[in-house]
Amino acid sequence: MSDSTADTATWYRPPFVGTIAIAAVLFGLAIGHTTLVLMRHILDADVEIRTSENIVSFLLGAAGFVMVWIGRTRGEGVGTWLGFIAGTLIWLGFFELSWKIFAHSLKVPPVMFNDAPVLNGELQVIQASTVPFLMSMAFFTINKETRCNMMLWIRRKLGLDAGRPATGKERNFAAITALESVFTTWACYIITIMLVDPRIIGNPMSMEAQLPYVGIFVWSLYLIWRLTKQKHMAPALRYAIGTGNVAWIWVEAGSRAKIYTEVWIKPLQYPVLMSLVCIALVATMVIMLQNKGTRGDDSYDSYVPCT
Repeated sequence: MSDSTADTATWYRPPFVGTIAIAAVLFGLAIGHTTLVLMRHILDADVEIRTSENIVSFLLGAAGFVMVWIGRTRGEGVGTWLGFIAGTLIWLGFFELSWKIFAHSLKVPPVMFNDAPVLNGELQVIQASTVPFLMSMAFFTINKETRCNMMLWIRRKLGLDAGRPATGKERNFAAITALESVFTTWACYIITIMLVDPRIIGNPMSMEAQLPYVGIFVWSLYLIWRLTKQKHMAPALRYAIGTGNVAWIWVEAGSRAKIYTEVWIKPLQYPVLMSLVCIALVATMVIMLQNKGTRGDDSYDSYVPCT
């Protein structure tokens, strides 16, 4: 084996696989925020709903579904990446626009604390979707085809036997990943909103209100530790989607505490930095797609929460 081959083999081993995957997801989350901010700024839709915004949002969401369709036959690696990008586009195109439309049509006033707005109308509409979200998760949990470790754990604890999943069934990794991306984003939005809602927690800047973030921080570190056990890029990326979204909760908490600036929602002020993040995202994608290995056996799923 040549030195270059040995180096490449080492690069695609734990903990580098998981490290690259979590970096890719965090870069992707940042670029997702930047894309939404830039789109609304360019279309003059920061506050009002414009026809151009409706059209562009529809095209983004539709592009996501096209990518899922294309990815269904492209194998695990390409399918997973297409699904991750597709889920982001579907969220930006369809979900974000729907929250905005309903907030405007219902004229939802902001939630205030000490005369300062804490939750705008869009965030409250997301909060109102908590029950539909939970009901959807309940149906996913009792689906015998699910391979989400969290849902399997819930079934075991509740003594629910959904039956054995079909064996030898070809999996649509693009659709699986897109669905995971949408639902983890949705879940973490709801969690974040609940944690800053003064109607629920009182003063959002009190010490008591910060305790959940400590738990989330520890949880994310645990998930990252498990992510470093991954051996192959595609399942690592799917694991990293959940891990990255959980970590993003305390990333945004740090910006609200004014520890650092949310540069990802200020791309016009930090164009060079966000351009570098975009380049880094593309670089991680290229690196991950070079790993052609497959999992080989079902035991590999022991580290994959929702695949």
